Amino acid sequence: MSAATDIGTARLPVFHPGRATPDSLRRMAILLIALILVGRLVLAAMVPLVPDEAYYALWGANLSAGYLDHPPMIAVFIRLGTMLVGPGEFGVRLVCVLATVPASVFIWRAADLLITDRRAAPLAAILFNVTLIGFLGMTLATPDAPLVLFAAAMTYFAARLTVDDRPRWWIAMGVATGLAMEAKYSGALFAAGFAAAVLAVPVLRRQLLRPWPWLALLIAILVFAPNLIWNLEHGWATFTKQGGRVTSNWSFAPHYLAELVAAQFGLATPLVFGFGLWGLTRAARSVYRPGGGRAVLLWMLLAPCAYFAFHALRSRVEGNWPAFLFPAFSIAAAAGMIAAMASSRPAIRRLTGFAIPVALVLIALVGIHAALVPVRTLGPRDPIIRMTRGWPDFARDADALRQSIGANYILTDNYQLNAKLARELPAVPVAQFNERQRYVSFAVPSEASLAGVGLVLSVNPDPAAVREHFGTAEPLGEVTRRFDGIDIVPAYAFRIEAPAGAENPSPLTSP
Repeated sequence: MSAATDIGTARLPVFHPGRATPDSLRRMAILLIALILVGRLVLAAMVPLVPDEAYYALWGANLSAGYLDHPPMIAVFIRLGTMLVGPGEFGVRLVCVLATVPASVFIWRAADLLITDRRAAPLAAILFNVTLIGFLGMTLATPDAPLVLFAAAMTYFAARLTVDDRPRWWIAMGVATGLAMEAKYSGALFAAGFAAAVLAVPVLRRQLLRPWPWLALLIAILVFAPNLIWNLEHGWATFTKQGGRVTSNWSFAPHYLAELVAAQFGLATPLVFGFGLWGLTRAARSVYRPGGGRAVLLWMLLAPCAYFAFHALRSRVEGNWPAFLFPAFSIAAAAGMIAAMASSRPAIRRLTGFAIPVALVLIALVGIHAALVPVRTLGPRDPIIRMTRGWPDFARDADALRQSIGANYILTDNYQLNAKLARELPAVPVAQFNERQRYVSFAVPSEASLAGVGLVLSVNPDPAAVREHFGTAEPLGEVTRRFDGIDIVPAYAFRIEAPAGAENPSPLTSP
């Protein structure tokens, strides 16, 4: 649906949901979401893997109940995709991209349960897909993609429980919660938000007198149990690593809070962000169904946001960390837009026609830049260039240096560098000589393949760390990753020699 809207003297074509019928908006939503899905699939095939994706692809090739950094769900998603279409970029990302379809369905159904206006459901699904988290975040193969899917499922089951207290929905909520925590421990924050909603909303609180909420809790724990057991067997490695973010760095640094808000403003896209906030206020309460729909959304969002705000007062919160809130926030944004359509102020009503077009333009620009990098003025500061470009040539240069010094293998001291080199040089033994706990579930190169002369590529120009590990290290200069004449980042090369023999330690063993 498009219309011409007067803004001053200009007339701009605008998608205006206020002028659409529920049926026409439903058809438009299906078409638009399908087109965005095609765009994601194209990006998934065209854009080189970012280093973290390459690292998670190693997980997909070495399935386990746990890893140092996160639970294993992203590894399962990657393995499924690579089994279907092969180990390339498209295979690594395929299941994450396809996860947007059920996520959109969950958002659609949840909005239909929570908001009285029938236009809200397709609108919420559209709004999720046109955010940068919904578009680009669900294209990348990172733990956020499965987490967002299961958070969308949790949002739907929470909405369903406000109108239907049958046991099946509690059981489904337990399964979805456990799966969310198997994707990323941030799922526990969303579970805490739902627990707060259960205590605060009468229609849910009354159900605590029945066994089903407690069964849901037990089911969530059972679904999450494999990762708990893995952590128990590995010294609570993931819990310690992730928990360290909560307990470390207690210095007061409120500028990180402003940085977090600004990041969400951009990732949601500006107008969607504004309508989402409006949809959570009392000004929009009339658009929600009776029975606590607005309160459920508010509490499920409030608990995680309170933690992120607390964390941001003393340390940086990465922009993607709140990604799992976007399904619920998209429903709030739809509520805000529905409320704005009924506003007595014409300017507010007109803004509802710009939210989706503005977001579409932004995600289109980001998608084109990620695929083609037509603008290179930022050089190595451009995150697309910094993370995705120059890796094949860099790997070839590193391998040429390896061969020139007669080295049999390459060692690194950085997991991202290691993952990209291992992916680009599958015939060469590549391993990270430090942080070995990252690889406890992996098939490591044999000690025989790591004997003799080796090439170390380090992110640190100081040879002291390499010498501390290997005794001697001969500096060989830099191997620089480049893209179209842009120097992105150097790696510092060293020649080492690891003697062979059972009496000598592997170069992967700390001295």
